[in-house]
Amino acid sequence: QELLKDLARIMVSSSEHLTKTLGKDLAGTIDFERKADRVVDEIHELLDNSFIMRFDISDMMKLSDELDNVVDGMRKVAMHSDIFKAQLNDLRPDARELLVISERMVKKLVQLIENLGDRRLKLSEVRVVVRELDDMESEADAVHAAAVRRLVTEYSPPGANRLEYLAWDKLYQLLEDTTDHCNHCGNLILSLARKEA
Repeated sequence: QELLKDLARIMVSSSEHLTKTLGKDLAGTIDFERKADRVVDEIHELLDNSFIMRFDISDMMKLSDELDNVVDGMRKVAMHSDIFKAQLNDLRPDARELLVISERMVKKLVQLIENLGDRRLKLSEVRVVVRELDDMESEADAVHAAAVRRLVTEYSPPGANRLEYLAWDKLYQLLEDTTDHCNHCGNLILSLARKEA
C-alpha cells in the first residue's frame, strides 16, 4: 500500500509538471518516470516474494504496471514535444485541455489508490469515482476527435505542412492514450472492489 501511495505521489507530481511546462521539460519528465519505474520494480519484487496477500498478486502486478504506463505516457508526450519542438512551439488550446483532463484523472485515480488502504474497498464509492473517470475519458475523447477534425481541415489544402500535421496528430494521440491508461487503472481497482464485495 505504501509503495502504491509513493507511485501515486509521483504520478501527481509528474502530471502537474507536464501541465505546468506544457510538456516541454523532457529531462524533468524522464526523472519522474525513472522514479516511478524504481517504485514499480520494488512492488514487483515484493509481490514476487509474497505468499498471502489481500489482493490477488496478478491483479496487483497488472495495476502497478498500468499505473507505470500512465507515467510512461507522460514521458512519451514530453519526448514527442521535444522532438517536434519547432512544429509544436505554441501548444494549442485543445492540447492544453487534454493535459488538464489528464491531470484531473490522475488526481481522481490517486483517490482510488488511497482507498486501497481501507480495511475493505467500498464498491459503491469506487463505482462513483470510476464513473467520474469514465466521464473524463469521454471528455478527452471528444476533445481529441474535435482536434483531429480541425487538423484534417487545416492541413488538407495542397502545400500544407505535412510534418506539422503529423506532429500535432501524434501529440493528440499520446495525450489521449494517457487518459486511457488512467481510465484502465480505475477499472482495475473497480475489479478489486468487486472481488471483495
